[in-house]
Amino acid sequence: MAASLHRDLAADAASALATLRNVLQLEEQRAYDDRAIVGGLARLVARLADDLALADDLLRRVQRYDEQNPHQRAATLAALRAATDSRKEPALPTPPATPEQTNAAPAYAVGGRTRTRKTIILNPDSPISALPGVGPTRAKRLASLGISTVGDLRFHLPNRYQAYPPPLPASQLGFQHLASFEGIVRRVDVAALPGRRFRITAILADSTGSIAASWIRAGGVPSGISEGLRLAVSGRLDTYGRQAHFDNPEFEPADAPALNTRRTVPVYPLTSGISQPFVRSIVHTAIEALPPIAETLPEWLRAEESLVSLNDAIRQVHWPDSAEELEAARHRLAFEEVVPISLLVLGRRLAWQETPAQRIDPPWPLLADFRTRLPFSLTRGQQRALSTILQDMAEPRPMVRLLQGEVGSGKTVVAAMALLAAVANGGQAAIVAPTEILAEQHLRTLTELYRGTQPAIEAALGRQVRLALLSGALSRRDRLQTLEAIREGEIDLVVGTHAVIEKDVEFNRLLLAVVDEQHRFGVSQRVALRRKGDNPHVLLMTATPIPRTLALTLYGDLDISTIDELPSGRMPVETTLLRPLGRANAYERVRSEVAEGRQAFVICPLVEGSAVVEARAAVTEYERLQRAELSELKLALLHGRMRPSEKDEVMQAFAAGAYNVLVTTSVVEVGVDVPNATVMIIEDAEHFGLAQLHQFRGRVGRGAHQAWCFLLAGNESPESLSRLEAVTRSSNGLDLAEEDLRIRGPGDYFGLKQSGFPMLRVARLTDLEFVQRVREAAGRILKRDPTLSEPDHAHLAAAVRALGSDAGEAN
Repeated sequence: MAASLHRDLAADAASALATLRNVLQLEEQRAYDDRAIVGGLARLVARLADDLALADDLLRRVQRYDEQNPHQRAATLAALRAATDSRKEPALPTPPATPEQTNAAPAYAVGGRTRTRKTIILNPDSPISALPGVGPTRAKRLASLGISTVGDLRFHLPNRYQAYPPPLPASQLGFQHLASFEGIVRRVDVAALPGRRFRITAILADSTGSIAASWIRAGGVPSGISEGLRLAVSGRLDTYGRQAHFDNPEFEPADAPALNTRRTVPVYPLTSGISQPFVRSIVHTAIEALPPIAETLPEWLRAEESLVSLNDAIRQVHWPDSAEELEAARHRLAFEEVVPISLLVLGRRLAWQETPAQRIDPPWPLLADFRTRLPFSLTRGQQRALSTILQDMAEPRPMVRLLQGEVGSGKTVVAAMALLAAVANGGQAAIVAPTEILAEQHLRTLTELYRGTQPAIEAALGRQVRLALLSGALSRRDRLQTLEAIREGEIDLVVGTHAVIEKDVEFNRLLLAVVDEQHRFGVSQRVALRRKGDNPHVLLMTATPIPRTLALTLYGDLDISTIDELPSGRMPVETTLLRPLGRANAYERVRSEVAEGRQAFVICPLVEGSAVVEARAAVTEYERLQRAELSELKLALLHGRMRPSEKDEVMQAFAAGAYNVLVTTSVVEVGVDVPNATVMIIEDAEHFGLAQLHQFRGRVGRGAHQAWCFLLAGNESPESLSRLEAVTRSSNGLDLAEEDLRIRGPGDYFGLKQSGFPMLRVARLTDLEFVQRVREAAGRILKRDPTLSEPDHAHLAAAVRALGSDAGEAN
């Protein structure tokens, strides 16, 4: 390990010195015109500063090179030559003498002489600059990759791999697409190319023949490519006539550890000024120099799950010996990522279930009367969901259930019956919506539903259900009166927006809280709502289906009910994908539907035009449509930059039929029910996720008439069209949610970044079998040790605590 470490360091410094000396010689030949290398001498020296270790005064002098006259430049070059000529061998930087220790290392050769160096034993918390060859410039660039300490290198994982074959003799090369070779450098030729670049061609030979390798570079010949050296190359092999030829292969000394050639090599995420060979070198150095990492999973679990050790997994994920060992390494690291998440959410579930709550006994006669007076019959999905919710609320522990179902599947009716049960038990209830428009719609819907069963409610309560709206639109006087009524228990059911969660809202006896469109609320807001009462039951509702794998992990602390069918008589929305030239067909449908007295939506990705994103903007499209395709219709504009009162006014006017077409942004994803709307046009549909497109589509077809949804593709790439075709094929929200998760990942799909959960580097939450296996393993851990207090679980307990301090709940 020590030999390879110092060989790498010596190579870096020697390469820098050789490059600088070549440029100095060329600069003198060009009479000091500062054009010997692209960007000039000062830029080159700044780039090589970490390896050259020049004095500060000389560095400052070189940085002014472009301002100097020829005589001054000649003197600067002379000073540089004197500084570099005195360097008979590359000097190795000395790491900080902090927690590190040094031990003797084997000898190695430099310049024909045998030298010894010291092995560096590093601490994972050592700054990245503790590694030789990482100066301030490189440290800053590595920090942009999330690498600040030496320990970070262990988990700077490759994003892919390049599989190079073992080396073959020259006589056996010629028919491979990728190949590797080891040989002595017999000759190096340099040819100038346009743009101040050079083609460097080396002839390599072994005992069976020779082969050429060429590189195109913007500098001198790398020091590792010189006559007499034994070189290893791997890369694409071309054949010209009878001569095999490597085109821009990776290379390294043949007697060095195979970090870049002759095996499967990692390909890492990079940033400007950082190369693959450099990252491979420092990752290898760190893994070799750092002490073994402590195991985090208990031995009994590793044995039951046949997991490789953490140290073996880290080595194999960087330099795999085989595809099977790479898969085993990735599986172990994926377990490492998901087990703490599963322990956290399952632990929360256990803790919440151990908290006492007020029981809500189902008022069966009242609910039966409510059902019989509905103008429709509940679907089987609604009946199942309602039965489960009522059972949960009858328990002496708080319910935390997620009710998911398509737009228009009847979640509100189920919630209305649960809310009525809470009020019939002498308590209060609340339903919270993300917008004032939706809150007002809920108030109207609930008022109408409860009016239908008024005699039964009066018989049960001795009065009607007392509802109140609490939103930011209330005047100060009305708000204070409403808050007083809620505090005194004079309000049975509060319908509102985020205003319900504010600190000055105090309930007299809150038994049930319902959160509609729960993904639109932040973690802190949902936690604040839970604290409003004495451990109230909580029902979360969403029209964005939760993929099964996320239901087992990020949502593992929730019970989930699904309404998997639409009310009878509801016709599916006919969905069509159109290229830009097919836009006229969509607007012809709008005009024909409006002529029949119906309405339409036009959704755009942006509010206003952008120089960065090529997509239609709502403001621009609204103005264009008024002049063009829809000039004879009444259009309205809605977007998120409008004041809340303006948005409410526009939406209410549209719902009332004052406008034929609403041109809007994604703000309409959660909006009022407009049964008269039968056409949905989505411009530049590829800018939206599949689940979001499904939500938009659910805004139409809520009445008795056939509805249409047109997906207009702005980007006609095969990938974009394939995604959009998935929406046209399926009307199943869960299927689209699964596909959306596969394409976009959990971070984008559910706002995971905002929730505080870590981004997963290895684990794939699209693998249902894997997720189920990890969840079962986490359950076995908690069954053995519910508090994670046993010594074998100390690392897991620390990981869960750290995760819990950052992570709230997934959206």
